[in-house]
Amino acid sequence: MGLSRVFLLCLSALSALCPAPAQSERRLLRGIVGEALSFNSSVSQNGFLNYGGSNIAMVLGGQITGPKGRFDGRLHWDNETGLFHITELSNQDSGEYIVQDTGGQRRVKVFQLTVYNSVSKPEVTNKTQVSVQCPLLCSVSNGREVTLSWYREGEEKPLKHTSSPDLNTPLTLPLETEGLSHSYSCVATNPVSTQNTTVHPADYCTELCPSPIQSEEKLKGTVGMVITFPTPVLKDGSLQYKGNGSIARVFSGQSRTDYVERFKGRVTWDSSTGLFSITHLDMSDTGEYTVEINEGNNQLKHFPLTVYDRVSKPQVNNSQTRTESDMQTCTLLCSVANGIEVTLSWYREGEEKPLNHSSSPDLSTPLTLPLETEGLFHSYSCVATNPVSNETVRQYSVHSSCTRHIQEI
Repeated sequence: MGLSRVFLLCLSALSALCPAPAQSERRLLRGIVGEALSFNSSVSQNGFLNYGGSNIAMVLGGQITGPKGRFDGRLHWDNETGLFHITELSNQDSGEYIVQDTGGQRRVKVFQLTVYNSVSKPEVTNKTQVSVQCPLLCSVSNGREVTLSWYREGEEKPLKHTSSPDLNTPLTLPLETEGLSHSYSCVATNPVSTQNTTVHPADYCTELCPSPIQSEEKLKGTVGMVITFPTPVLKDGSLQYKGNGSIARVFSGQSRTDYVERFKGRVTWDSSTGLFSITHLDMSDTGEYTVEINEGNNQLKHFPLTVYDRVSKPQVNNSQTRTESDMQTCTLLCSVANGIEVTLSWYREGEEKPLNHSSSPDLSTPLTLPLETEGLFHSYSCVATNPVSNETVRQYSVHSSCTRHIQEI
């Protein structure tokens, strides 16, 4: 056979295996460790399967050659369906696969495969044997895209859930049940599997007493002033701070208020009204307080308290005066020391709606608010407010303001 004929035969074979590029399709695949997976793109007579930039199997004239390496014995081609499939999947098989049919249809299909472990069955334990509520702890071996969730019986929305990119540490998820009557399920999921464990809190915890009646009321206090908690304790109960134990207690109508050093001399209990109070409030007293009543049906009344400084008095200056279309205008600048929930507003005399207002979460920078007046004959007020106080500077005459004369109230 002549060299030219051999060369033409080689070109013919190459044209069958390497035709002009076809337009590719892309598909996401998910597999499970230990199971098999098929690539849903057929190769009839000629084509190949590529992984990570290298051909791992080739079909030529209806016969498969390869595979080699770690795919040896696991990668197969079905000559009836034309499909490649891999058995005994492992996490290392994740990646991009390309199936190309170089025969008549000449199509290319790209598969992005992710292989997951089957999620483990979660385990549930409890933290204590005796409780009004039953604290449960669910745990499961972590893995790729594993999520752990708590559900209450009959509800589709999870009570809470968690996941973590740290695959070396088990996932854990605590739950405080509402009494012992409901059933709960701890569910572990990933994109290819689900496992759940259903628990009955009564099997883990013994209810010591009926659940207390609970309610909440937000309170606001002022630095240096007194706050009174409007829930009476007449015989037995306590005042607690941030869940860290009692700062005052009442036993059989007798009080003790020296449990916590920073509240000594400031916490009082009025035996006639049954009300707890805190005097000489400080910003650091902000937090959640709870009045517990141990008389008949137990009650817990929660009081989130925010303590504010009194707002400072604002200052007003004029920044510029100009004349436009035979009308003089004056730009006034109001400023005040910033604080928690402080708002600065401009009002025109006789109007209840502010012309403009400003606030800022940056408490280290004073609040400023400019106002461009309409002529020089109206009066304006700059008002600084927070939830417990307000201060006003009134400009009776814009003309006098623009000459730096400010009359305050």
